[in-house]
Amino acid sequence: MAKHKLIYQIYPSAVGDLRDISAKIPLIATKLHPDYIWLSPIFQSPWVDGGYDVSDYCKIDPRFGNMKDFRHLVAVAKKYNIGILLDLVLNHTSIEHVWFRKSELHDSWYKDYYVWLDKPLNWKSFFGGPAFDYSALRTKYYLHLYDRAQPDLNFNNPRVIREFRNIIDFWKQEGIAGFRVDSANVLAEGNLKPGRIPGLPGFFSYYQTPRTVNVLEKLFANQKLYTIAEPVGGEFFSKKRLYELTDKAFDASFNVGTIDVADSFFSTKDRVYPVNYRRWLKKLSKWSVEPTFAMALESHDAPRAPSRFNADPRVIAMLQFLLPSYNPCIYQGQELGTLNADLSMNINDYHGVQSRQVYRRLRRQGKTKREAMAVVRRTSRDNARQPIDWGEYILQHRQPDSVLNFYQNIIELWRSDAVIRDGGLKIKRITKTGVFDFCRFLGRKRYEIHLDFSGKTASYLKDDHGETVLVVK
Repeated sequence: MAKHKLIYQIYPSAVGDLRDISAKIPLIATKLHPDYIWLSPIFQSPWVDGGYDVSDYCKIDPRFGNMKDFRHLVAVAKKYNIGILLDLVLNHTSIEHVWFRKSELHDSWYKDYYVWLDKPLNWKSFFGGPAFDYSALRTKYYLHLYDRAQPDLNFNNPRVIREFRNIIDFWKQEGIAGFRVDSANVLAEGNLKPGRIPGLPGFFSYYQTPRTVNVLEKLFANQKLYTIAEPVGGEFFSKKRLYELTDKAFDASFNVGTIDVADSFFSTKDRVYPVNYRRWLKKLSKWSVEPTFAMALESHDAPRAPSRFNADPRVIAMLQFLLPSYNPCIYQGQELGTLNADLSMNINDYHGVQSRQVYRRLRRQGKTKREAMAVVRRTSRDNARQPIDWGEYILQHRQPDSVLNFYQNIIELWRSDAVIRDGGLKIKRITKTGVFDFCRFLGRKRYEIHLDFSGKTASYLKDDHGETVLVVK
């Protein structure tokens, strides 16, 4: 188990991003000192779902650069003692992957690489709509837990497991330090039959089965890599489930439910809920004490936290680093206090496939274009999937009181202070308006923390002498 590792996530989205990221690593290293930089998918992809639909796992998508650019990035990161984590999409490929093309044609080697059925089940995809789609070429239905352009692989087939062992070995040879594994716990469907839970028929038929854990263990155990899982079903995730994953295959796992539970249910993006601070902060506190929990308050899948919670970004930083935080993940631009983007009112301008599906669903429900777009603008992943404003980064670097420098200071405290790193946690008060009082303690040393997301009172960290260590007024 790797404890106390800071991960910095970058979502490549622009032409030539690998070269650009390499050039900015010295600045990121100076301000934040991450242990790892996690790159969202850079593999070859038609980009139906922002790179999470991979058509070749061993090629760099030309929009980002080439293998020479990638090797340079790894070398630059290594100079600053930073490892590179790649985002490995295991559950599904692109519909354009050669494996699927051959499987669709009933090739004898590839025909069982994906989940095919003669008749569809009543499962729904996570993006809405049926989870099975018909192939006229194969005259069967294939499973897709996400978009129809993302067919689910069949990890009950040992050949598929071997393919990914080879892919993992390929990138190890290229010097990567590990992987973040997308949708890690929904592999190896074991019960292909109808099933129901509210809004997601069939979900528990394939949710983190022993077979899935066994596959992950075969892929990642004893690999000498840092691995972090993204499990699906965060609202329903238990500590038992967490340790099933991390004991066998992963160093850490972040429960996306600890983000979604604040103002949505099971990652639904088709309505705007008020923030439920009590529910959110209680769940976050429950998980934060687990050494294999990776705390993320922003990601490529969620709107920006300061906009989402209407909070000072420095208070967001205090929440992330003053609660127990063993494997915190910072998302690009979070350390600048980046707000939601000023997104278009035209759905055709959106890149995220989920946003387009949410829009169509709302229109079918009778919402006007303006009403539907008001929801999409607030909840869309496109809010977070914008390039980093490096000019703002350099500007804040020079301002002593900037959000960036606040992050630098609180990360240094997290790294150096034993109470913050390893101390116990006692929750004192959580109010519905977003006041959160708790203390951290180790031996006789004690810190009192008061966070106010409304900004009506100062948020602070005080030591056991009543001296203020950090304050946001």
